[in-house]
Amino acid sequence: MSRGITLCIVGAGSSYTPELVEGILAHTIDELPVAALRLHDIHTERMDITASLARRMIAHAGRDISVDSGTDLEAMLEGADFVITQIRVGGMAARARDERIPLKYGVIGQETTGPGGMFKALRTIPAMLEICRTVERVVPEAFVLNYTNPSGMVTEAMKKHTNARFIGLCSGMPGIVRRLSEKLADRFPDLKVYCVGLNHLGFAYRMVSGGKDVTEEAIRLVVDRKIGTAEFARFLGAVPLSYLNNYFHHAKRVEKALAGEKTRAETIEQIEQEVFAQAADPATVTKPEALAKRGGGGYSAVTFSFLKAILNDTGAELVCTVQNGGAVDGIEHDAGVEVTCRVGKDGPEPIPVGAMPLAFRGLVQAVKAYETLTVEAAIHRERGLVVQALLTHPLVGDLDTAVPLVDEMLQAHGLDYR
Repeated sequence: MSRGITLCIVGAGSSYTPELVEGILAHTIDELPVAALRLHDIHTERMDITASLARRMIAHAGRDISVDSGTDLEAMLEGADFVITQIRVGGMAARARDERIPLKYGVIGQETTGPGGMFKALRTIPAMLEICRTVERVVPEAFVLNYTNPSGMVTEAMKKHTNARFIGLCSGMPGIVRRLSEKLADRFPDLKVYCVGLNHLGFAYRMVSGGKDVTEEAIRLVVDRKIGTAEFARFLGAVPLSYLNNYFHHAKRVEKALAGEKTRAETIEQIEQEVFAQAADPATVTKPEALAKRGGGGYSAVTFSFLKAILNDTGAELVCTVQNGGAVDGIEHDAGVEVTCRVGKDGPEPIPVGAMPLAFRGLVQAVKAYETLTVEAAIHRERGLVVQALLTHPLVGDLDTAVPLVDEMLQAHGLDYR
């Protein structure tokens, strides 16, 4: 690609955009030949701030990368090789409702699972379908690297209902892989870690060193050294994300959330005010320091790991959400799964898993049913499917809870479902 890469960021008014710019500048032009950056958002004030900061960061680094911004999606997509999507339909106000309303029913409010994740998906999937269909029309060969939450459900919907070259990314499981490789390096210097599950319900289930399966020994070390989610690893024989607290410590999570004065969304809203105040300062020429408080670290590194693997056809083994395609037994062929894939010029190819371990198979399958039903509810706008989805979810599963909860959240978000 001698002309250099054109990269379009959709949802560029996000506070995460400076981290992406920092990630570009952390590479040499030979490592990552980005020549043009296109920024799109419907929120012009925030986009103008991030675009101005991007130009200052690039100039400060002494790089020659053009930056254009605008609200016309087609214009910003023109000529793009990669598209990064990071939109938030309804903003933090909608997220706060997703977090607070379920607590009234004794259910944790969280933006990627349960009632909160469901309603974020119901709002987000229609908007993402419009974006992906525009990508199909304007730059059909471009890869879409998605961070829009709930990433798993969004990815499943886009793969089922568009032809976009869509990949669901998250920094969660790649972070687990990196930490296990680092923390166990003294015993397994060449450790390979393989993952299976769903976005924010992923498990490092198999570890290989020197061509041998060392999973049992590696798990014992994780438990003995109290690495990450060692409490869960002891019982599951796999290392999961800390999101498993939502399932295995649900009562404590609800109690803590009820005791808090603010939702996570309200806390983030305050942090973002600080981030954007720093970003708008003409003296700021690097990523705003306040962004460190925001969370979600490592997401730039994951983005560019995929971009480089595709660009250079490396076949790197990376974790992402893709269509199952038979890689995982017991999950529908066209459903989304988060697994280790080999990534090359044609995108990710899932490494076959076979049957998931029984210790967490049922949980993953139940949440997968909820996700697929939620996708169908978003496509068909049917209230009955929304209720069905919550009845399959391990944190709800009660009709007397699901029906009033669904109705209150539909009304709160102004969604007209039959």
